[in-house]
Amino acid sequence: MSTRKTITRGCLLAALFLYPTLVLQWGSVHAQGGGPRPAASSPIAITSDDRFVWSVNPDTNSVSLFGVAGDANVKIAEVPVGKEPWCVAITPDNKKIYVTNMADGTVSVINTESQTVGTIEVGKDPFGCVVSPDGNVLYVANRSSDTISLINTHNDTVFTTIPDVGPKPHALAISADGQTLFVTHFLAQPRLGDPRPPTQAEGADDGREGRVTIINSLNNQIVKTVVALNPLPDSGFKSDGSALGREPLTNVFDNVTGAFPNVLEQIVLRGNVAYIPNTCSSPNGPFRFNVNVQSCLSTIDTDQRLEKFPTLNMNIGVAFEAAAKKLFNTNPIAVAFKRSTAEGFVALAATDRLLRITLDGNGRPTINPPASAGDPDNIVRIELKDPVELLAPDPDDTIGGKNPRGLVINSTDSRAYVMDLVSRDVAVVDISGNDPTLYRTLARMSSSALPAAGTDEATILRGKQMFNSAIGPVGAAANSSRPAGRLSDTGWGSCYSCHPFGLTDSVTWMFADGPRQTISLESTFEFGAVTIQSGAPKLPESHQRALNWSAVRDEVPDFERNTRAVSGGGGLITTVPEGAAGLAQIPDLVGTANTGRSPDLDALATYVALGVRAPIAPVSSHELTTQIGRLIFAVVGCQNCHGGPNWTISAIDYTPPANAADVVDAQLVRFLCRVGTFDPALFNDNVSNEIRANNAANVQARGSLGFNVPSLISVFAGAPYLHSGAARTLDDVLQNVTHRRAGRPELFDLLSLPGARALLIEFLRSIDRSTEPFLNPSPPANLCGAP
Repeated sequence: MSTRKTITRGCLLAALFLYPTLVLQWGSVHAQGGGPRPAASSPIAITSDDRFVWSVNPDTNSVSLFGVAGDANVKIAEVPVGKEPWCVAITPDNKKIYVTNMADGTVSVINTESQTVGTIEVGKDPFGCVVSPDGNVLYVANRSSDTISLINTHNDTVFTTIPDVGPKPHALAISADGQTLFVTHFLAQPRLGDPRPPTQAEGADDGREGRVTIINSLNNQIVKTVVALNPLPDSGFKSDGSALGREPLTNVFDNVTGAFPNVLEQIVLRGNVAYIPNTCSSPNGPFRFNVNVQSCLSTIDTDQRLEKFPTLNMNIGVAFEAAAKKLFNTNPIAVAFKRSTAEGFVALAATDRLLRITLDGNGRPTINPPASAGDPDNIVRIELKDPVELLAPDPDDTIGGKNPRGLVINSTDSRAYVMDLVSRDVAVVDISGNDPTLYRTLARMSSSALPAAGTDEATILRGKQMFNSAIGPVGAAANSSRPAGRLSDTGWGSCYSCHPFGLTDSVTWMFADGPRQTISLESTFEFGAVTIQSGAPKLPESHQRALNWSAVRDEVPDFERNTRAVSGGGGLITTVPEGAAGLAQIPDLVGTANTGRSPDLDALATYVALGVRAPIAPVSSHELTTQIGRLIFAVVGCQNCHGGPNWTISAIDYTPPANAADVVDAQLVRFLCRVGTFDPALFNDNVSNEIRANNAANVQARGSLGFNVPSLISVFAGAPYLHSGAARTLDDVLQNVTHRRAGRPELFDLLSLPGARALLIEFLRSIDRSTEPFLNPSPPANLCGAP
């Protein structure tokens, strides 16, 4: 990360000349006219007079104030708030700032003197926030509580809570008249009316749909439970073979792939259209880098309250770009529009750029891509590097704004301000004039201090960049040379694509092992027990779980294989050939250990170990019902598999590489348990997902030897469940008799009683990092370990 100072002495003198009372009365000016406008949740906000910008600092628990009028571009204040701030909203009169603190479950209130004057308790994991156009109400989306909190901005108290808005409410937008609130649900859900069972729908490119809930903000009632963002029947990219279609690889790319909108990051209103940037998922295999995730922009007709246009795949046409420009538009995470022209910008979190989009007369978006190799390329991307930074060599990908998560545009359409999470700054982008090829970054304003070089904190931040980036250090191969890098083929994918915030995308992917539900990463290592040595977690001291459902990996750096095989990248281990050519030298379990082979790869592992926070449970562990559920958990022996400090018996207890005797069919068998969650009969029906995405057709998925025991930390947030996504609820999990009796088979089947199951589920919903674990588990010898 560059530590170059971005505030010059000249800027400071300009600030002193232009703003002698900024620190004391930044909000004393009046809002500009023009009438109320729709508003959207964002980590960055601009005052209505265009003079000041506020931006959150999730890593340092603060929010920063910048003076931007006249391009002064100076940081004025950094205000401490609660833990992990993610959204900032300003009242229309510029007199109050509200900041959601995700890890605290609170909202901070800041006044015009840049002082925190109040803290409001809301639901669990509050993310999106938006102030009504009249300034009277602040709406807050509580992602773990599935609720919306409404705060009276005059007395800063919660006056009502809208319950049961749907799973993982994330981003908010409110109409200009203040009558309609739009709520995105972060992760896609099973399609309504789909007749297929989960074992057929999970893993399919059309198995899920994106959802938005609409609320009447006059009476705070849900008026439409779901606006479906439908799967794309054709993503525009073809695959070689089809796992669910039982078609092997033929070296002919003739299979149409679909994709469904997922990871719905933001919702922004313009005219009668709502725009929703998201990452689409194509889970069916076999995998090639360009048929797994897509970069999407979905739309809703806000009058009809239906999907407006088919979801736009912003990757289509990129393949026709020249090599020196070609870069996929990965992880679109925020969008903002100009007022005067039908033009907007999408923040590309994984490729560190703004992407220009234009709208036709009906509001249909396009990125203006070439339709063939001979067409003009009108894709416009703006690097988040100032003119000096653009000239500097950057082989290690350390210069410029990194991981943009939000943007705002001023009222004159001349400047965009971009919040960069990893580089901890705000980029100032010139978007004035009529020639988009001249748009450029003018400056970057430091928002929060970077950690000192050589510290664990610096290693975590570098790992966070590697996790969230699709670029990384430059490579020698054509697909990893600039503007791309070694982390994926031409900037195609990132770890975030399937693990947003280090958690789960809820997708069941058809991998070479079989159907595999994405595992949330907060429980990869035992919390509070990680030992960092030479920039990497040390094993076995760090108590890391065996990795993946089939325990096919024992170190986080083993996922170098995913970088190369799934994302098509050159890979971070530079001592072996780039890409697929070096796969044989990147072992999973046996052979040379992968820790220590790349500082960046080790840093990524350190980020996974120390930088991923578990969601906060929506249910208190102190309630009577959860205490009874905890007792039932112990009586029926759940702790015998889900016990220990990390709520699982899976823990690497050796220094890699593994003993070859412990590996059977590429699986660490002593970490596997056979509890009835694998149904071999499904392999033979030619429809279900218990099949491997392999080079050969009709190869049964791994599972007969058992599965790696998942952790129960924040299990409430992990639906669907089991390796194949076959259980959509926790009650579905407990319907499996073999599973629920595995801990104490000699007892009466207490969990056959619906009331007992309900109490146990209430306890499961209370488990997070703060919950006291059960120690000294006793795994059933006949079910766990080598058969």
